[in-house]
Amino acid sequence: MPSEELRKKLQLRKEETEAARLPELLGDVRTLGYRQDNEMPGWLARILAEFRRTDSVPTSRIGDEASEEEVNRWIEKFTEESGVGKRFYVHTRMEFFPWLDCLVARPGWVGSLREVLGSDLVFVSHDAKALVVIFEEEYDHQAFRYAPTDAEQ
Repeated sequence: MPSEELRKKLQLRKEETEAARLPELLGDVRTLGYRQDNEMPGWLARILAEFRRTDSVPTSRIGDEASEEEVNRWIEKFTEESGVGKRFYVHTRMEFFPWLDCLVARPGWVGSLREVLGSDLVFVSHDAKALVVIFEEEYDHQAFRYAPTDAEQ
């Protein structure tokens, strides 16, 4: 078996276990299954690449002196103001289960996501009309937002 094929097989087995456990680890988030990259908006990869550039300018930021609770509230408020809504997709960083379909009902849900997925988060609204990206940098957290044009929909 070629090494890439073996790597993918081993990675799939590892991720199947992780994907099965992830919903139970996200206490404040109801999960509704996984989506593949090809099921996400076509503009997504291009915009993510733009946001990852070192010269990209964030829409908002919060300093590293903020407490974890303040950062969580800031992220929740930013996603809400950006149109992400209560049902959204969040990137898992897994190769075979890259997007988790989520539904949140009450404040405090960001804490669960950050605890399980880390502080770099990518959200896409369920209707694919909003994207929010959060990066944890050395001295602050940076937030980016994007709303596709009608032509991109």
